[in-house]
Amino acid sequence: MKRFLPVFVFFFALSALYGQDSTDTLVRLDSEVKKLAVQLQKAIPVQARNLVPGQWSYGEAVPELGSFWAAQLIEELVNIPGRTFALLPAGANDAEWTVSGEIIDTGGAIRVYTRLLRNSDYSIQGSFHADLPLDEKLAEMLAGGENDRPPPVVRDRYENDGWENPLAVEIAPDEGISVLNRTLHTSNDEDFFVLVPEKDGFLIAETTGDTDTYMEFFRADSREKLASNDDGSSGTNARIRYNVRAGSRYIVKVSGYEGDRGSYGFRVSFSGETHTAPDEYEDDNDFSSARDIAVGSSRQHTFTNGDDTDWLKFQIDQPGRYVIRAGGVSSNELDTIIELYDSHRNLIDEDDDGSEGYSSRLSVELQSGTYYLQVKCLDDEPSQPYTVRVSAE
Repeated sequence: MKRFLPVFVFFFALSALYGQDSTDTLVRLDSEVKKLAVQLQKAIPVQARNLVPGQWSYGEAVPELGSFWAAQLIEELVNIPGRTFALLPAGANDAEWTVSGEIIDTGGAIRVYTRLLRNSDYSIQGSFHADLPLDEKLAEMLAGGENDRPPPVVRDRYENDGWENPLAVEIAPDEGISVLNRTLHTSNDEDFFVLVPEKDGFLIAETTGDTDTYMEFFRADSREKLASNDDGSSGTNARIRYNVRAGSRYIVKVSGYEGDRGSYGFRVSFSGETHTAPDEYEDDNDFSSARDIAVGSSRQHTFTNGDDTDWLKFQIDQPGRYVIRAGGVSSNELDTIIELYDSHRNLIDEDDDGSEGYSSRLSVELQSGTYYLQVKCLDDEPSQPYTVRVSAE
């Protein structure tokens, strides 16, 4: 019995590691291993003299779940009534039989396969499986491994999500919230979240953890991309800030940057800061949705975030020199940039800081026709609305 002392030490170490909250998971594992021990006892021929435990692999690694399964099975077989065979230490070369297996992620559940192998001819004498519902503790036990290669990543309980079935997430009132734990289980895995704000406000969506994430923010109905971010939060985590409208549907897509995979946390909340709501001219984020502005008039817009862009168009009836201005309403600290295009979307001219401070100003000779103006912001967090004006010089 002394040779099996590490088995019990291993069991108690795992129990301490996962804490009281892991009780249900460990109870399920113990129950399934007990059933397996009984099945193996019946399948092993009475003339068999010895048995050696192998490994339960997950992909190319042996996770903590595999080690735990093997340790528990040894304990059950050692103490099973009427045992007619001897158990040899792992790696023993003179065993007649080997019991080992593999762990498979079936999506929402974990299946543990066990096979009884006769070593003389490598024939399988028995095959068994146990299905375990995937929970956070089981996912943790699958995350570690005994292999130099990166271990496989278990898919989380919310798969398979996508454009048509994104995971609904409630927007918290402030940033003091817990995260929703998810995984990017393959290099091309993408996770989708749908947000429906109950009020206008400045939204913050971000990831946490060690996985290098990339985040994109869309209008749900049109799938128009509104913003994207790579490392806007701490470390390699992504963070997007966006002014949202009550009742509108938005999609957040999270993927691994350059195919990175692993566990991460996701949270979304309203910022405690005060920001202007989207202006009445949205959606005007592309050439085809440009809004009319009359020459000689001005109007006020807002940038919903640093990636927002506004398109306008105006008609010139009299050839001549015209001036186009864009600048912050309350100060010249809003960093605007303007680009002027013809009706075929050929760039005519552009300006960044041609006016006071960080405001923009273009003075250009124009012929009769229709022209398009794109106004962008170089600030990560626009703090004020801006005014745009087209006038004859």
